[in-house]
Amino acid sequence: MNIRLSKKEDMESIRSIWEYCFDDTAEYVNYYFRYKFKPENTVILEDKRELIASIQLNQHKIVVNNKEFETSYFVGVSTMPQARGKGIMRDLMKESLYEVKKRKQSVAILMPIDFRLYTKYGFENCYDILVQKMDIFSLGKYRVKGEFLRADLDNISDLVDIYAECMKRYNGYAKRNKKYFEELLIEISEEGGYIFINYEDNIPQGYLVYSIESGKMVVREIYYKNTISYNSMLKFIYNHNTQCSEVELNSSIDDMLKLRMDNPKDAKFEIRPFMMARIIDFEKFIEEMSISVHKDYENKDDLLIEIEDDYIEENKGIFRATSKEGKLIVRKIEEINSSKELNADFKFNVNEMVAILLSYYSIDDLMFLKSEENLKVASFKKLFNISKKVNHINEYV
Repeated sequence: MNIRLSKKEDMESIRSIWEYCFDDTAEYVNYYFRYKFKPENTVILEDKRELIASIQLNQHKIVVNNKEFETSYFVGVSTMPQARGKGIMRDLMKESLYEVKKRKQSVAILMPIDFRLYTKYGFENCYDILVQKMDIFSLGKYRVKGEFLRADLDNISDLVDIYAECMKRYNGYAKRNKKYFEELLIEISEEGGYIFINYEDNIPQGYLVYSIESGKMVVREIYYKNTISYNSMLKFIYNHNTQCSEVELNSSIDDMLKLRMDNPKDAKFEIRPFMMARIIDFEKFIEEMSISVHKDYENKDDLLIEIEDDYIEENKGIFRATSKEGKLIVRKIEEINSSKELNADFKFNVNEMVAILLSYYSIDDLMFLKSEENLKVASFKKLFNISKKVNHINEYV
């Protein structure tokens, strides 16, 4: 068996694996392999010159702790049936993780079909989506301000502007540019959906991405600069009441629609785990995050943290966490004197560490989940001076 990056001539075989493993429409598959697929970002496993498994590493930029990171988004993780149950995905995943490391990227993301499949590889859920389901007539009280125009190539910059302004509210999010929205327009059109922009005095204020399916409006994205625009888009949805009776609205988990509805009891609100993340390079990720230690930190509060990572050797071991010029740094202790065994102050697996660093949960949450008490938690909070925040990613490929 051989693991390697794919070449242009491998595309049809990779597409065949995709079509076998995923239940996507022909239109979507055509779109994906025309606009998203890149052979240089695809790791494949071949057996006797037959491609039997692949992982695609789509390139994105995300923001964490107000810092921008180049990242690989693992998609199309797939294996042909004759190769399943033989452990080959373990080898392919490990090689893919090291491919990301070769690209000097310190963090990766993945949207799982089943979270259990990827937790063992060091990925941990760090992003949720709020799914809100309601009768369309529950949105009748809102009013439209301004006008709505269907998005096209001429107003791509307005979509970029709205999205960038909205994302300022979040800790972890994906950066988007004009190319992203150009491709999104094509994708949504291929799938029979729509993108409309709300303008007030010719200034873009919000947009929504949606489709209408069997009497239900499914809103994939709804982003806005202010509540006035949000109200306008809710009324825009309501004005489809002759076509739809139900609305399914996907939004960030801090969306406050429930608090503004006259009778939220009849609606349904579900938080769905959506996106996993993984640390590729522990030392580099913390350095790039540029975490300012708490003003009350003292050098005597240096901590030893043991990390478990079964797939990236460089992340495994004991690290010293300390401050340098007011910033958190961690350094692996490469050589341990056998006559003086080191006892770590904290022991985490790589899954737990990424959830803390991405502010998905706090150190107190983690200690509660682990049913542990640790007298050095206060020191940890000073060094890892990050708090629980709202992350939001709504990328599909």
